[in-house]
Amino acid sequence: MRSFARATIAAAVFALMLAAPVTAARAAYQLADPSSEHMGATSLLRVYVMTMSPGDHPFFRFGHNAILIRDFAKETENVYNFGTFRFDSPRMIFDFLGGRLTYWLSVSPLPAVMRSYARENRSITLQELRLPPATKLALQTALDENAKPDKREYKYDYFLDNCSTRVRDAIDRADGRLHASARVPGRQTLREHALRMTAQPLWLYLALDIVLGPSTDRPIDRWGEMYLPMELASGIAAIKEPDWLADEPELFLNADRPEPLASPPSRGVAFLLAGLAFGLAAAALGWAARRSRAARIGLGTLVSLWGLAVGFIGCFLIYAWVGTDHVVTHRNQNILLCAPWAIVLVGLGIGVALDRDGAKRKAYKLALAALAAVAVALLLKLGLVPKQANGILIAFFLPAWLGIVAALRFVASHARARREHAATFPADS
Repeated sequence: MRSFARATIAAAVFALMLAAPVTAARAAYQLADPSSEHMGATSLLRVYVMTMSPGDHPFFRFGHNAILIRDFAKETENVYNFGTFRFDSPRMIFDFLGGRLTYWLSVSPLPAVMRSYARENRSITLQELRLPPATKLALQTALDENAKPDKREYKYDYFLDNCSTRVRDAIDRADGRLHASARVPGRQTLREHALRMTAQPLWLYLALDIVLGPSTDRPIDRWGEMYLPMELASGIAAIKEPDWLADEPELFLNADRPEPLASPPSRGVAFLLAGLAFGLAAAALGWAARRSRAARIGLGTLVSLWGLAVGFIGCFLIYAWVGTDHVVTHRNQNILLCAPWAIVLVGLGIGVALDRDGAKRKAYKLALAALAAVAVALLLKLGLVPKQANGILIAFFLPAWLGIVAALRFVASHARARREHAATFPADS
């Protein structure tokens, strides 16, 4: 047994030395003698919930967790990880977009896991569950059975069936107290939790806020919030029973990175100002385009790029609704903000730049229809359908579309006036 303890300590020290940016909370994690008073003479298993802090890659921004079981009889320290998938799979992007990613339960030795997270500069916190020996054994048996090749795979869902919910459910099936303690209202919605975890970079925050539908704005309980590993750790710590947690959570690895925000950033004013700035710039460009060839070309380019960006987003949101298994993207009211038909503005914008009167008229009508769709999205806030928390997006798109409509109105009206003048005062032959 002493040789096993020495080997474990040496592996832990080696793993911590590999990570230059990481400072260790412990030089090594000391194993208790299984015959000690803390463990009980009949117990040869120790069970921990491991919580890993968020990483840099977008796939890792929500954090991670796993179950660690130290088996003194078998002299093993196995980490049961429900978050395993093929990162190099040629179908990964297609499966990800379609909501059909396959994950599986893998079993890895603790030192290998430590080295991996040390390299990524991510913290690891351990919570030891003080469960009865029979419950620990039942949990280990169930996990080993689940890890068999014919039973380990499952279809991953970022909010409803992920690495954290699988850890949560495995613990609750073994003991039952976790779910009972989590039947209280949650602190935030699924969207709010997602946005606070992805506040930076801005493009990831925007992508999530746009693609998530109204189902992520429904009230949830603490059980639902545990789709996030750190919320699961918080829920475990909230159970104040003497036979639940052995000690306070232990910081196994301490990463040099800031903690996630406690709530989503407040960006409503910033989005409104950005929309107003864009709308005013577009309108000013349209006013100047009546007499300036350079301004007209600039406006046509702006309309094309705007139509490409907004139209693509709108088309993607339709695809996410009708063509994928991502239920959290269905019935997305942001389709009204990013009108799919705006994609036609790509070609019409070229026509505007080339001073084609027909393109100006058509572009104006399409932009006006898109502005009307934004007005509908605003009316939906009255509660006629399930409300969607897209107020900050409306704050941007409403003045932005107003500016595009005004700009196209200027050039379309000027073209009409020019035609009427030509009809009234035809040029001498």
